[in-house]
Amino acid sequence: MESKATTIARLRAEVEAARTDLIEAEAELADYRADIEAFEFAYAARMGDRLVVLAAVEAEVADLLDRIQRRRNEKTFGTDHRSVEEQYRRTWQQPPKTPPKRPSEPVSQTTEAQIKKLYRQLARRLHPDLTTDAEDRAYRTEMMTAVNDAYAARSLAELLAVARQLDGDQPIAPVSAAHTEGDMMQALAEELNRCRRRLARIHLERQTLHTDPMVAFSLEVTLAERQGRDLLGEMVAEVDRKIARKQVERDMIKAQFESLNRPSGSEPD
Repeated sequence: MESKATTIARLRAEVEAARTDLIEAEAELADYRADIEAFEFAYAARMGDRLVVLAAVEAEVADLLDRIQRRRNEKTFGTDHRSVEEQYRRTWQQPPKTPPKRPSEPVSQTTEAQIKKLYRQLARRLHPDLTTDAEDRAYRTEMMTAVNDAYAARSLAELLAVARQLDGDQPIAPVSAAHTEGDMMQALAEELNRCRRRLARIHLERQTLHTDPMVAFSLEVTLAERQGRDLLGEMVAEVDRKIARKQVERDMIKAQFESLNRPSGSEPD
């Protein structure tokens, strides 16, 4: 059976290793999120405006068809009669969801490398799990929130500002010493379990992100690129074709609607 001193030394080593693994795992998770945001930006840049145009033209077509039906109902029933299907659609059809916020713009490879390096340096200095002191943990949590926000925004200037602030502050407080060997072993064991739980949550979040449709689509795009295909380009071309077809359909329906509103026997201009 190992002595208390040996147990404490072993637990310290395990906690140090767990903290290192935790910081690296969170940095990798942040990198993964950044890659997803970069892809979302690329997708929005190439597809966003086109999808807005397509939705607008489709809405015009739907509105014109609705107006034509209403005009025909007025002629047939003498009033704006609405079918059961139309009343159901107007009552229960959900409005389109608000498009997601556009992610931050991608940066150059050189700046990206600087951002990742500085993020890891700051995480190693500030990570809340590197202390058990409540006041110090709160300070670290606040600072890490600022670091994570700056990292998500790909803002090297903000990360440098945090680093300068840290360099001007007093050294971050070390872990509080326990009163007895038993207290020390308990504190180290609790810290080890806390790090392991956080690691498990990070792994679970990574697995959850894999189920995101945009992540799956980004993998398809990457695989297509390796095969020499521009999958996003193909989608852009297809959406452009849909827009063109819908615009022709809209113009035809618009002409039909205008003909319904002309007095009998009159000719179009």
